Amino acid sequence: MRVGCKHLTVTRLNGDHGEVAAGELKSTNGTVGWDGAGTLRVRYDGPRDGLDRLSSSLRTRLGERVVPVEALKSIEVSSDPPMLRLVLREHADPLQSITGGYFDALITPYDFPVADRALAESLATDIRTMLVRRDVPATPAVRWLVAPPAAPDRLEGRDATVSVETGRLVFAYKRTARRKKLADGNPWSVPLGDIIDVEWTPNQSRLGTGGFLRISTARTPLERPKPRHDPAAMMTERRTDVDALFFAARLLTRIRP
Repeated sequence: MRVGCKHLTVTRLNGDHGEVAAGELKSTNGTVGWDGAGTLRVRYDGPRDGLDRLSSSLRTRLGERVVPVEALKSIEVSSDPPMLRLVLREHADPLQSITGGYFDALITPYDFPVADRALAESLATDIRTMLVRRDVPATPAVRWLVAPPAAPDRLEGRDATVSVETGRLVFAYKRTARRKKLADGNPWSVPLGDIIDVEWTPNQSRLGTGGFLRISTARTPLERPKPRHDPAAMMTERRTDVDALFFAARLLTRIRP
């Protein structure tokens, strides 16, 4: 049986464990495809009206992401406004786990406005059924379940270049780097195993704040210098904000396999 409208098409399939459903939900925030067997594919359809440059670029670069049902904590359907929301388990998606929270704020990656709540609920019910069948816990994931976007091992910023080399993260400071950044030497490096947190902030011209990529280790002081003075931070160019986000996500998967 097929149930269709311009926002949702559901195909019923007979599986070994009873009837399941495959379907595709299209919304202004992207398309959610469900194969009925345990895998969601989230496609971001590039720029859309009302988004700023960074959010549009991020959607375009993300393209499609594969989300196994094991990555889900729950799936919600709200009424006002009608919305399908995928709630991921903590530590399932490295992009959501980067300190700062800007990824979720920029594009609300797992919220999908819908025109027909009843049809969205039908799809959500089938996904919930699979969550029960797979006995998926709501606890934090013990490993990454959503792959990070492709990212290079080297990233150039305004005051430094960071790179991953032989198990270490290396900061090579430029001439424009503040003197305090050079206190521990140039270049300065830290073993990947010593990194406990990765932070990303995009450039925000309206607020007059610069973007940066910053790491923390067990030795990082509670009162740390501003990113422009911090040896463990690199100020980023506006044009490479998305590259810095993807680099940060890939770095997370290296320090927390």
